[in-house]
Amino acid sequence: MGNPNLSRGLQLFELGRYKDAISYFKNAITENPNDFTAKYGLAQSYFQIDNVSKALEIVLELRHEAPNDPDIYFLLSQIYLHEDNIKEAESNIDQAIELNPYNSDFFGQKAYILLNEKQYKAALDFVNQGLEINPKNTFCLNIRATALTKLKRKVAAQSTIENLLQDNPENAYSHANVGWSHLERNDTKTALKHFKEALKLDPNSEFAKSGMLTAMKAKNKIYNLYLRYAFWMTNQSSRNQWIFIIGIYLAYRFGVTALSASGLSVLAIPLIILYLLFALGSWIMDPLSNMILMFDSFGKYLLDKKDKLSGQLMFGLLSSALILFSIYLITKADNFILISIASLAAILPLTRGALTHSKKSKYINFAYGVIIIVIAIIGPIIGYPFSSVLLGVIGLFIAYTWLGSFILKQ
Repeated sequence: MGNPNLSRGLQLFELGRYKDAISYFKNAITENPNDFTAKYGLAQSYFQIDNVSKALEIVLELRHEAPNDPDIYFLLSQIYLHEDNIKEAESNIDQAIELNPYNSDFFGQKAYILLNEKQYKAALDFVNQGLEINPKNTFCLNIRATALTKLKRKVAAQSTIENLLQDNPENAYSHANVGWSHLERNDTKTALKHFKEALKLDPNSEFAKSGMLTAMKAKNKIYNLYLRYAFWMTNQSSRNQWIFIIGIYLAYRFGVTALSASGLSVLAIPLIILYLLFALGSWIMDPLSNMILMFDSFGKYLLDKKDKLSGQLMFGLLSSALILFSIYLITKADNFILISIASLAAILPLTRGALTHSKKSKYINFAYGVIIIVIAIIGPIIGYPFSSVLLGVIGLFIAYTWLGSFILKQ
């Protein structure tokens, strides 16, 4: 007779009730400490609720007990990939494939790792091997659709998408994944349709929520241009990304120097503005689009607390800067222009602080932004000259554009 606790744990796991499943798996292990299925289910459940350390602890024990079970290496690969340990993720899935070369999920996992490494052609080769084993494997079909989209093979991608949705019309992840594929192809209308379907099937899908929010933002032409650029950059290798960024910087420096040497320094100003928009666009675009969505009758409901706060800060700081600048034009009081500039300079750290997941980074970003504004307010009051305070504010802003990349990471 089977173990009732194990049966119930497996049933709850299939229903996606991972927290509830954990107690039943634990009871099953108490009754039979050697129950491999219960231990494996427990490790999977912990992984699904993002308790990665506990999942890893259990699965490493299982590897010691059953070193030739390919499922152990498959789960280890998933865990290591979640932790961005690509080397271990790939090593373990290779071991799983070696132990069982007839499991389509294993080839899907290998392809998924290669997809993350931007090796799209290699990913497609592996996922096709998986589909030779099981042509209806949803995991493999989703990866194939993404790989083909990245490779710009639109006809083949569309065919895979149609097969995927025909076989799995009520799979939320598939609809969300198809939505992202259409979004990357700049078909926002179709993308929205699939994201809506995904959320109807699974209202808690973060993958679909993120897609819906991005698609709503993409309705704005400026954000749409940024999104095209973001997708293009994401598809490049790290080496090519750096070549492009350094190339843009060198072109900017050469342009400014050439214009200054030709006595056309005035023309260098729009060039500087364009470069700053390029360099800081990825930091500004999200809070700016969140601010716009705050005034959208539907879009505002897609924003979570972090998104709303970033939009509110962007709106508040931009409004303050504009109002203070208007007051300066009327009164000619330097303090107002100083605080206006500081409000603009504080946008980067304060909005990034709102969007970051790390508490430490949040506090550092908020503190940095507040310091910029406090210096602009207090500096003139305690006797520092206008020029010194202005240089201090600009210096802190420029320093942040470097610190934000290397120290104040999200």
